[in-house]
Amino acid sequence: MSTLHIFSKPLSYYNTDQLVNLIQPSDQVLLLSDACFATSQFRQLATQLLILADDAKVRDIAINKPDLALSYDDFVALTLSTSHSITW
Repeated sequence: MSTLHIFSKPLSYYNTDQLVNLIQPSDQVLLLSDACFATSQFRQLATQLLILADDAKVRDIAINKPDLALSYDDFVALTLSTSHSITW
């Protein structure tokens, strides 16, 4: 079962060593708020990052492949479709 990991702050705010061991390849990583600024940092946790489109737009951040932009509706559907979600 996959887990959705939701981050709202840059990766430097968290204990990276712990996260690297907790996040599995089948898990998904979603960036919200100021975490959108740190896509290159979060790349060590997931090949494809999910980014809340409205948060990126407000911060004037382009979402490039392989990352995927999500709407709020997509975000809700994603949380309902995953077995677990963790907000860091």
